[in-house]
Amino acid sequence: MKEGKARETIARAEKAASLLRNDILTEAFESLEADFIEAWKQSPVNDSQNRERLYMLCQNLQAVRAYLEKIVTDGKLANSQLEELQNRQKFEKRI
Repeated sequence: MKEGKARETIARAEKAASLLRNDILTEAFESLEADFIEAWKQSPVNDSQNRERLYMLCQNLQAVRAYLEKIVTDGKLANSQLEELQNRQKFEKRI
């Protein structure tokens, strides 16, 4: 990975991590998931279409969270690669 791309990935990871730490966003995810699950539990037996919709809403919430977590993970990897690149450059300067 090139240094510029690594720095860009690290910056994106910091933004994603900030979102995942954000109390309001965390509360929104938890509240929406709880609301969807409660609506699913309260749905009539013959309302399978609504249950499917609620299931998809829960899946979408998880997908958004997983996407943000992947960005954070990618940033950690990019940070390691950047450190390795910098160490290699320092070593080559000594030679």
